Amino acid sequence: MLNELYSLSTAMKSKGISAKEWHREYKSLPKVTAKSPCIRIWLAQDGSICGLESISAELAQSLRKYGNNQGTFPAFNIAPLYRITEEEQLTELEQIEKGTIPLDLDKIKSWCVHDNWKGSIVKKVDRSLHTIPQTLSGLIGNQEQPEGRLISKLIQLASGFRNEPDKSFKSALEKCVFAKLQKQEDIGTLLTVLFHKGNPKKEHNDDTGSISVVLDLFDWQQYGYPVTSQHFTEWLNDMLLKSSSRSASQPSKDVERDAFGIPFINPDEPMPSVKLSGFEVTLRSMFNGQPCQYRYEQIDDGSYPIAMENRSLIKKSLEWAADLEREGITWRKIDKSEIVFAYPSKLLEISPKFVSIFGSGQAENSARAEARFENIAKDFIRTLRGLLPEETPKFIQIFTIRKLDKARSKVIFTRNCSPDQLIQAAEDWQAGCGNIPETELGKRETPFPLQVARIVNNVWKQNGELAQGQTAVERMKYYQGMELLLDPMQENMIGNYLHVTLTHSSGLVSYIGNWVHGGSSCKSKTEEKALEKLKNEAALLLDVLGLLLYKRGERKEKYMENMAYLVGQLLKISDELHTLYCKVVRGGDVPPQLAGSALFAAAGERPYQTIAQLSLRMNPYITWAKHYRFKNISTKDEESWRARWYLNLYEDAANKLLPAMTDSTRFNDFEKAQLFIGYLASFPRRGSSVTVADESDNDNNVGGANYEQ
Repeated sequence: MLNELYSLSTAMKSKGISAKEWHREYKSLPKVTAKSPCIRIWLAQDGSICGLESISAELAQSLRKYGNNQGTFPAFNIAPLYRITEEEQLTELEQIEKGTIPLDLDKIKSWCVHDNWKGSIVKKVDRSLHTIPQTLSGLIGNQEQPEGRLISKLIQLASGFRNEPDKSFKSALEKCVFAKLQKQEDIGTLLTVLFHKGNPKKEHNDDTGSISVVLDLFDWQQYGYPVTSQHFTEWLNDMLLKSSSRSASQPSKDVERDAFGIPFINPDEPMPSVKLSGFEVTLRSMFNGQPCQYRYEQIDDGSYPIAMENRSLIKKSLEWAADLEREGITWRKIDKSEIVFAYPSKLLEISPKFVSIFGSGQAENSARAEARFENIAKDFIRTLRGLLPEETPKFIQIFTIRKLDKARSKVIFTRNCSPDQLIQAAEDWQAGCGNIPETELGKRETPFPLQVARIVNNVWKQNGELAQGQTAVERMKYYQGMELLLDPMQENMIGNYLHVTLTHSSGLVSYIGNWVHGGSSCKSKTEEKALEKLKNEAALLLDVLGLLLYKRGERKEKYMENMAYLVGQLLKISDELHTLYCKVVRGGDVPPQLAGSALFAAAGERPYQTIAQLSLRMNPYITWAKHYRFKNISTKDEESWRARWYLNLYEDAANKLLPAMTDSTRFNDFEKAQLFIGYLASFPRRGSSVTVADESDNDNNVGGANYEQ
């Protein structure tokens, strides 16, 4: 990751982009939502708590807190004061919060029984009020500016709380809460501080809840700005950075230059970390707790020395690339613990959406046509090809970071490709996904590379439902979809993906084929919506199968003549003919499983025996069709010309198949993919491989002279 980000820092420097630098231990606050507010605690000059209020998400985003996992200041986390678990109390509490019933203060006080501040919470709050502020004061020293006097006053007031009755931070907080409740002020915020809605099935120590709070001085006006302001936050950051530069370590005796060639001064501190969307990542650390890391006789940051100047540049580069404003341009969240980054070696005034070509975000998935791969790739390619030679980047850096556990994260995928290579990859991707014939599954939509893993990993039951177990199937990782886009693939790797996909999706293909070929109508809007979703899933699945065949060099113009594809078509023809028979003869009573669909799974394993069995099953329907085709019926969905059409298609496919098949014929995974595609593909147009006979032909030998039965 260091090498990748160093190139970005070079590009930013050449473009004159200066990213904001933050002190390594001055970190942003947790994201504020309706369920996880950030509460400002006002401290009065006498050391009491005189006010509580929720701050906006926008303000919280501009604030920071100094410290570490042991404590922070002026913002830190506390637990609600009391825990309630009784259902009656929980229900009544929610009604009070919604304002449907009035607040009964005496009843509220009677609920304050189970103290929620356990020993660990008390110790952490104590460190946040005493140890951390003193460390902070020591770093910034005595400052004469108003901001310096403001933070000194706040530290002085915070240090006044003691772990004694009536002098503790908790008792001051509780006193303020009840005083405000007495006045019926901001009841929702106060009850959030007072009660944790516990789960009775959990142990109390494991179920205390957490609230983000930030201290501020109520009489801040004399200092110009409050502590909870962007101005003060940036001032304190400047003081911390100055402190860091003053405390630089002595030059290393062993290493004179760092990994990038500049003089190395050992900072004697771990590599910095950066908070990304959802998790925090340390830039690099060969953790000394793992003995295998000692094999290179270096450990921690000593294994790859980076000077302070470069540490700062790399940290700022990652923070710049991961900024919320550049989501969809330089980064994209893949799931809750994985993020992909992509940026050019030469930054542009208007940068293309580099990561959007790998997958669209949730906001872009809201049925917007612009979010389709075809449109994004088109815009991306047009922008890159429209650049002047001096503006064209030499390469585009791509990598993904995955959070492995609570403390570790890792770069699991990295590529460096030229713009031409990425353009060619995008064009090949579209051609590969289009490597299937027309279907009746609706409008075709090319999947994004980051979608492929979900399509491959989905396991479908025979009834068209997903088999959702407790542990998600991950036979293919998200980044491997990007590999599929960018890398030439070996046949064994393609075969592996194909085998997994076919195994998982057989139920979906059989179910959706039976439904579509049977002409089933939905009984409700819900059922109709569910069917459309399944058809979309099946269409994406066929795109992936077409892509994998394309990667192997098999084009649809050729494989549509292959035996496996024709077997799929024969099953589809059987379904359609069976359906027509049921509509005409049985008054529309179509059985839940059609003749071809019932043999779909068997056809992939023993095609010769399956075709023989199919011929027997289709015998009565073919005999009926030979007579029905001359009836000249034009009733919708019961047209007699359909019988002639199906007979001709059936005969043409059977005539090609049976001479070429033997008892020992078996399909490999590539052929099974063709079978899947053939079963869901539309019938060929006139003049294609399966010829449609002239509808005026009244020869009764058509559809009955050769191998169709």
